[in-house]
Amino acid sequence: MSKKEEAEYEEYESLKNSKFKQQKLPGWRPVPSMGRTLVIYFGFGIIFVGLGVLILLFSNNIVEYNEDYCKDQSAKSCIIEFNITKKMEPSIMVYYKIDGFYQNHRRYMKSKSDKQLEGKDISEEEAEVCEPVITNEQMGKDKSIDKKDLVGKDISIPCGLMAKSFFNDTFIFKYINDTNVTVNETNIARKSDKEKYKNVNLSRQWINLEENEHFMVWMKPSPLPNFKKLWGRIETQLDANTTIKVEIENNYNVSSLISPNATKHLIITTVNNFGGKNTFLAIGCLILGGVCLILGIIFFIGFKLAAKKEK
Repeated sequence: MSKKEEAEYEEYESLKNSKFKQQKLPGWRPVPSMGRTLVIYFGFGIIFVGLGVLILLFSNNIVEYNEDYCKDQSAKSCIIEFNITKKMEPSIMVYYKIDGFYQNHRRYMKSKSDKQLEGKDISEEEAEVCEPVITNEQMGKDKSIDKKDLVGKDISIPCGLMAKSFFNDTFIFKYINDTNVTVNETNIARKSDKEKYKNVNLSRQWINLEENEHFMVWMKPSPLPNFKKLWGRIETQLDANTTIKVEIENNYNVSSLISPNATKHLIITTVNNFGGKNTFLAIGCLILGGVCLILGIIFFIGFKLAAKKEK
């Protein structure tokens, strides 16, 4: 056996007989005492209750207005009004909200081509992932972005149920005197999405994948049937005792969705460091903190009763 082989063999033997291999490393097993248990329960209880109260206070300071609109789906347009009773500081988020639409439906979520959204042509076989909406005819599109005729039997760009259900209502915000309120509709999508979406061929696609951020936002499926998605931002202050009217082009027919009871809402809201209005998170923290405190009290009482019995 050569010196190199001997050295390798000795190293192998030393590793084989190491404390780690033989499970002889020193170990530590926590043995919780009653005092430590109470500190943990009361500590977490106080932390979560405090966090819940803090989130609730921040949430209550948010100014939010929510209006459902175009209940008559046959109407081509409608107008709603927001009566601003409390001053709203920018940035003011504009969301559209849909209730009763299950974007988490398995078939719905699978009906898209990631390869196509990344700017690559796909074959007819690859387009089967978009079932049941593959062709321009099935998508209901006959004109491309650059106004050229689309061939009905061609693979739609993009294809799939998610793309077909794209939310396309439009909103024009104005003061009551018809002065426009500017809504910034850029930078509403995530940076990763803006880097992901690429055009395949503008003469063959019905939407500009690289520039339409509303489409990027829509293609992020919601896990819940009632969801809201960012439409834009109002970057000017809205004073109290003013009225904002919104002229809506009613293109999106919710009666054709999976749920027959789906409704549409428009929301304008201020935000803070915790995001938008979110009482659910605050209530969740309060409940969790309350449970920890109750368990701490139960353990403490049980410990005292057991100590008395021992005496």
